Amino acid sequence: MVAAFLFAEAATATETATVAGDQGGQTLAPGIYISTSTLLIQSGSLTLDAQGDANAVWIFQIASDFTTVGGGTYPSTSGGNVFLTGGALAKNVFWQVGRSASIGDYTQFNGNVLAMTTITMNPYSNALGRMLAQNGA
Repeated sequence: MVAAFLFAEAATATETATVAGDQGGQTLAPGIYISTSTLLIQSGSLTLDAQGDANAVWIFQIASDFTTVGGGTYPSTSGGNVFLTGGALAKNVFWQVGRSASIGDYTQFNGNVLAMTTITMNPYSNALGRMLAQNGA
């Protein structure tokens, strides 16, 4: 867990993108995405599009907390989901979280959460990937 967290935290690329606030309704190509504070998925779902590359990788470096907010039925009809398309694989998606992560009610989540403190999987949420917390539950 520690090695994976440090690897994701230090990952660099020639091109990175800064993300902030609510990522709901977005479609993102493979890459490294940096959030200097908290990150949220609420107003719609986030789609990760591999564009036909089964080896495509996403690394989200989140300085503070990461939250998805859903509701309704599964998968959440109000948003908060992380969907994969274009051949994307959950094993190639990494959410490096500087504090805590909370996966919202009824949400479909894809990827591996590497949190410094805690991870909460709320009722009726489903994750394809791993949930690893370094210092907490």
